[in-house]
Amino acid sequence: MFRKTATIVLVTIAITGSVFFAWQIPAKKKYDGLKEKRLQAPVFAVHPIDAETEAFLENARSSWKAQSDETPDPIFAEIASVIGGESTVEGVVSFYTHELPEFSFFDRSRNAEATLMAEALLMALPISLDGRIYVKDRLAFTKLNENGIEVFEDTERGLRRALYIKPKPASEAPESSDEG
Repeated sequence: MFRKTATIVLVTIAITGSVFFAWQIPAKKKYDGLKEKRLQAPVFAVHPIDAETEAFLENARSSWKAQSDETPDPIFAEIASVIGGESTVEGVVSFYTHELPEFSFFDRSRNAEATLMAEALLMALPISLDGRIYVKDRLAFTKLNENGIEVFEDTERGLRRALYIKPKPASEAPESSDEG
């Protein structure tokens, strides 16, 4: 009698486990697909702003053209509200450096949060020339390319985001015509 009961219990556990894992496979495939796409976008490394980097940043902020400058930054504010993050420099750094965990067969809420984060990262598609986000206190920036940087700064009014573009040298600027 005991043997028959034990066999029934083991078969029930095996079937339940098989059904449980089979039910999770489509979710895992979707998650793995998002994770693979996420790997195509950079995961930034945090780099402290040292004296050389600070001199570069100050030069860019004082001599490059501010293409856009928004406080509070509506774009990251929306991202933060969707992912449950903060619209601060710390929130930007956390978002840009986020690495997705492996799929969990037992923690659906973690998978849902990670999926949301992956989708937000793929939509925002942060850019960095060198794979870094430079950070000091309440300030962070990324080098978008040789001629552009994106600066984030915590202010009393909220997160400030500014895009600075290096002006073309006068020799490369298009000539203006004085003919009228």
